[in-house]
Amino acid sequence: MKKQKAENLTEESGLLAGEITSSKVEVLASIVLTLGYSLSTLATIMALQEEEELAQEKKTENEDQNLYMRQMFKQLQSVNNRLETIERKLNRY
Repeated sequence: MKKQKAENLTEESGLLAGEITSSKVEVLASIVLTLGYSLSTLATIMALQEEEELAQEKKTENEDQNLYMRQMFKQLQSVNNRLETIERKLNRY
């Protein structure tokens, strides 16, 4: 009876002391691999979002530039029309 109590006590103290077993290592490895995969997936998602934001910014910039060019074109047409009017008046005299 004393021998059985001693064996049980040794087993319990081994478990309580945090004895490393192959199953514990396997569980930890699974946790670490899952965490690594999750972080890798998160990094990929964030990179795609950044690329999408940059593409959107570039598109907006191009649209703004096109608007600016159209406004400049209208202003130049207006100036050109005025110059033509002035030239016709000068040619009359």
